[in-house]
Amino acid sequence: MKKSDSPVKMPNAIYRAGMWHQSRGCHPKFATIQRGIEFVEVVRGGRGWVKIGTKWVEVTRGALLWHVEGDLTIARSDWNDPYRCFVVGFETERFLGIRRTPRLTWWHDSEEVERFSHEIIRAHLDEGFDRKALLHYAYGRLLFQSQMWQHTTKEKPDLPPKLVQALALMEKHPDGRIAIRQLAREIGWSAPHLHEVFQKHLGVTPYQFILRRRMRLAQEQLSLTNDPIKKISAECGFTNTSSFCSAFKLQIGLTPLEYRRKESCVEKQL
Repeated sequence: MKKSDSPVKMPNAIYRAGMWHQSRGCHPKFATIQRGIEFVEVVRGGRGWVKIGTKWVEVTRGALLWHVEGDLTIARSDWNDPYRCFVVGFETERFLGIRRTPRLTWWHDSEEVERFSHEIIRAHLDEGFDRKALLHYAYGRLLFQSQMWQHTTKEKPDLPPKLVQALALMEKHPDGRIAIRQLAREIGWSAPHLHEVFQKHLGVTPYQFILRRRMRLAQEQLSLTNDPIKKISAECGFTNTSSFCSAFKLQIGLTPLEYRRKESCVEKQL
């Protein structure tokens, strides 16, 4: 059995959880992760760099860094815009120093990051809170978020930073209400170049990527709510219900109503 095929085993405990605010005008005191430790840094703002292999990789808000034995934590910081992050450390069995997720993934929903980090810190400081429940929630949520990023973006380790920035902007507009030209302008590219880079690294055009996100949002709304089709259509960025239904049928193979009858997780309201 390959290491990557091994069943996921939970760490023994959380030994540290807190916020880190790097000081201006200096680099951080980085650490080398010891055996029996997994350490996660979620960047909440500012700018820093971490060494991955032989390269220094820039990390900004939303970067989710998962360190195992031998890895270095963030070791450089922008002196004028120092990074700040949520950090959590896990104690693991000595033989568990395997990498369950890529070293760097992303969690761009800043509100979710803030809620999660404060939840973990408050529970960690509360001596009466169930330690096992906290461990499973913290570790599982971070692992889930990392896997979700990979699944959603099909990220490759050599994604250009500007493309990562474009994906982060798209993350803020799940309904797709951001024009391709505006997206390109905000990251300093032309629309044709953005199109070319999307095709090369993700295998789809920016429009196809946005449409997939709209369809996924629509599927979620159809499955989990009883909202009218017209409302779901608008929330997914379509100007009218007819175009939404046509696009949904073309992409999913069912009409929105057919999909709802098949997949709905809530009781129908008569």
